Amino acid sequence: MVELADSAAEARPSDSAFHTAMAHLYRAEVHRMTVWRQRLDTTSNWAILLTTGLTTFTLGSPAVPHYTLLLGLALNSICMLLEARRYQHLNHSEWRLRQLEGGYFASLVAPGEPAPAWRAALAADLREPRGTIGTFTALRRRLRRNYVLLFYFITAVWITKLFIHGLDAGRFYERLAVGKVVPSWFVAASATIFILSVTAFAFATEGGEAVERHQEPEPGQLSLGGP
Repeated sequence: MVELADSAAEARPSDSAFHTAMAHLYRAEVHRMTVWRQRLDTTSNWAILLTTGLTTFTLGSPAVPHYTLLLGLALNSICMLLEARRYQHLNHSEWRLRQLEGGYFASLVAPGEPAPAWRAALAADLREPRGTIGTFTALRRRLRRNYVLLFYFITAVWITKLFIHGLDAGRFYERLAVGKVVPSWFVAASATIFILSVTAFAFATEGGEAVERHQEPEPGQLSLGGP
């Protein structure tokens, strides 16, 4: 083990062992990124199926209360939290791959061009893996990419439910109440604040092109753990 550590520490770009290790590391990171991408897509599929099921169930019968769709907003928020955590791992793998592609492979393709200090950055991350983005940033990106449309859709279906299954269109405000527990004003205020907050966070988040330019690890990020 000591000899292997010494050889790794003294490895140079011309050593065959170094190139073999880089090839295996690259394949491992591609596999890791693929796994996290699949998990990310699974969470998105859960949210879409949940939204579709609740919509069909709620609009299918006048006896189903309207606040069932408000429960859908809460469940989709939980899915977004799970997806943001998985997106952090995916972004971390993408950052490692960019270091390998832009540093190691680019230097092999164009040996004369200067390469960034990718070896030091990658070595530091291998010794102590740290996330490239924070949880709040990941939440905002997933909100902009997927969940803002789901929240809009559920809200539209909720308002439609109040209109089509109401006995009197003039009593729309009274029907916002959840039984005798939650008054109408609280439901209206909380729903409005939620949608406005979602809209503000989604449109204040950078687009895909701008995000790609910010892949360096954010300072002070916690070490990545499990899923």
